[in-house]
Amino acid sequence: MGIFRAITLTGADTIDQNERNRIIKVNTLAIITGLMAIFFGTFFYILSGKLGLFLGTLVEAAACWYIIYLNKKRRYDISAFYLQMIHNAATLYFGCMLANVVEASLLAIFLIGTSLLIVKDKLFRTTCIVVALITLFLLELNRFTNIIPAYDFSPLSSLIIHYSAIMVIVSLNILIIMFYVKHNDALLKSQQIHNESLEEQVQIRTAELEKSNHYKSIFLRETNHEIRVPLNAIYSISQLQLMDAERNNDVAYIKHAEHLCAASHQALDVINNVLELSRIEAGRLHELHPEPFAIRHLLENIVGTGQYIAKTKGVRIVLDYNQRVMPSDLVTDKTKLTQIINNLLFNALKFTANNSVVTLSALVDEDKCRISVKDQGAGISNEKMAPIFDPFITEWNSFSGGTGLGLHIAQHLAGLLGGVITVESVIGKGTVFSFTFPLQTCAIPVSDSISDIRQEEPMYAGTKVLIIEDDDMSRIYLAKYLSQLGCEVDACSNGTDSIELLQDYTPDVILSDRHLPDMDAEEILACIKNNPLLQRIPVIVISGDVFEEDRTATMEAGATAYLIKPIDFRLLNIVLNKCLNSPAVF
Repeated sequence: MGIFRAITLTGADTIDQNERNRIIKVNTLAIITGLMAIFFGTFFYILSGKLGLFLGTLVEAAACWYIIYLNKKRRYDISAFYLQMIHNAATLYFGCMLANVVEASLLAIFLIGTSLLIVKDKLFRTTCIVVALITLFLLELNRFTNIIPAYDFSPLSSLIIHYSAIMVIVSLNILIIMFYVKHNDALLKSQQIHNESLEEQVQIRTAELEKSNHYKSIFLRETNHEIRVPLNAIYSISQLQLMDAERNNDVAYIKHAEHLCAASHQALDVINNVLELSRIEAGRLHELHPEPFAIRHLLENIVGTGQYIAKTKGVRIVLDYNQRVMPSDLVTDKTKLTQIINNLLFNALKFTANNSVVTLSALVDEDKCRISVKDQGAGISNEKMAPIFDPFITEWNSFSGGTGLGLHIAQHLAGLLGGVITVESVIGKGTVFSFTFPLQTCAIPVSDSISDIRQEEPMYAGTKVLIIEDDDMSRIYLAKYLSQLGCEVDACSNGTDSIELLQDYTPDVILSDRHLPDMDAEEILACIKNNPLLQRIPVIVISGDVFEEDRTATMEAGATAYLIKPIDFRLLNIVLNKCLNSPAVF
């Protein structure tokens, strides 16, 4: 067995496992058919005395040994092809000689099976199959025409040769079937190993992606918070400068302050859209929070905020709706609707012409509400219309380069609200983006008496406000704004000092940052709610955390309101007014 194994490995010292297995099969077939030829050729010669049988088997055996020599010389394809030619020649020769005692066509499975198993080259394989079919055809032809006469044997010799030949044919067919079974088992095992390896790789890759996504989320949260803190100071300064300039009627300084406010809004827009895109990519579903709200007031506030940005281009924003048809109150997710309209409006402001008009209109049609934003820009060509809602698709402009995320996010949020955004554009005349969504009116009017009327005299005179904020600039300018409103302001930079101060001091309202060096706002809220003398004090939490779960956790901890940095002083004033039940002054 050791010698047989060594011979089958002749020429099989290759690193390709499939090629190695094929060479071993070729050598094995050559050895077995060679040995069987010598054994049965000698046996048949002794039995019948037919020299032609003996000489034929010697030639076949020698040819089979030559196959092993070819493999040793690394002529793998030629050796496999030659072995098939030897099998076909031997089948034709012995099939004709033994036609009276055996049906050589029974070797069809062997001839075609080995062609498919050991011959790799497509041309050689096809040739071998064709030659095998020709061989079988010639055997049948010779059977009927007797061109090559068959040997005649005695009855006993015929019987022995018949069953011996049948045994040879069956053995060769079994051998080739065994090869196929072994080959199939190897493939199944290889596939199983591959699947296990693939599954392990998928698990590893999934873990890596989850880890990477976790780190990305942490990075986005931290970066978002770190950016919003200085941006809050910049925006606070710009708002105070704008108020001072308007109070002093300083036209030139008003323009500078408006530019600074607009730049702050643009930076905030980029931050919000990047966070929103990361949320979409992470597959985090947005929860809808329908609520009744005053739609007219919402649109007026959006126009008022957008006008900061519009003035830097000399653009005027016009709000257009039919007061007799437009309901006062709607029910939907106010935050998402606001984000959609803001993105559409800011997109229009980017691309409208200087000193032009942008129109924000609202139209009610049966059970639908359509909010449209029309600009007077260059328009959008047909080839650029199709990918307009894809992320990072934008045109550069001198007003604002943009990230190309606004329309993509607006469309995503529109789908969440059950609506759709459409676009119409005429080259040279402008573009109209329209958001159409289901109309759900509010049966009970929403109480919203807040207005943006500016008053010369502060309306919060004597109101005691405690600011808990660790960022110096944010604390200073927030205190300055509240002081201008007539508030009496005290401030702390950490939670411990504020808790100590509250032992002997009772403010009318508390403004607290969510994250302080020594504790979070939730811990401060717990201390306040556990003190009977303080638990009725409204606490407004100010934070750079924009995710809904952060807001929910803070409100559940007992906060009266949750404002996101950078703080819009007009929104802060509205919240203060609600908390203190006083008229708005800004």
